[in-house]
Amino acid sequence: MATREGILDAAQACFHEFGVAGTSLAMIGERAGYTRGAVYWHFKNKTEVLTAMIDRERIPFIERLRRTTSSKRTTPVVDLRSALLVSFQELAEDERLRNMMEIMLRNDLSVESQAMQELQREASREELAIIAAAMQRARDLGQLRPNVDVDTVARIISTSLTGVLYSAMLEPELFDLQRDGTETLDAIFSAFVLPGVFVPGAPPEALPTEDEA
Repeated sequence: MATREGILDAAQACFHEFGVAGTSLAMIGERAGYTRGAVYWHFKNKTEVLTAMIDRERIPFIERLRRTTSSKRTTPVVDLRSALLVSFQELAEDERLRNMMEIMLRNDLSVESQAMQELQREASREELAIIAAAMQRARDLGQLRPNVDVDTVARIISTSLTGVLYSAMLEPELFDLQRDGTETLDAIFSAFVLPGVFVPGAPPEALPTEDEA
């Protein structure tokens, strides 16, 4: 496990520094301090490395996001807001996470990058479905304004927060992940959620536990 994690750490460093197309498995092995054979023992190709690298960071996020749809709780808007704000906080504080997001936001013509884009499309569809489910739960509880379409809200949340993320990566002196992420999310919720359901500007609240999912 330690070898695999070391390879993923080295791969992320290489992808961030040289790009996906400019990185080879041999370079990853050299950066990790292992032989090329050790890399091939764990991964057949760069696409497998990319997939594992993305999943390592994405799975905890998705598990956290899924818990916001729990039928055992009555605060889906607050839970969703908190889950997303915690993610922005982690991105702001964790260089490894930021580097991974920068890798994913870059595009080149390599086979691996195209495979990564397909992973992003699948992830986007899954995240949209979860956000829509959380908003549907809010609508069932009478927490949304009249005639709100939950799929529309999910798309607005996703595209807006992606814009914040991209802007903060491109112009970190102008955009702040936590500040702008909070303000953007609160503006969206204020437009679609009834007053009193959440407090704009408030810090994230305790997230649902696995037992509450």
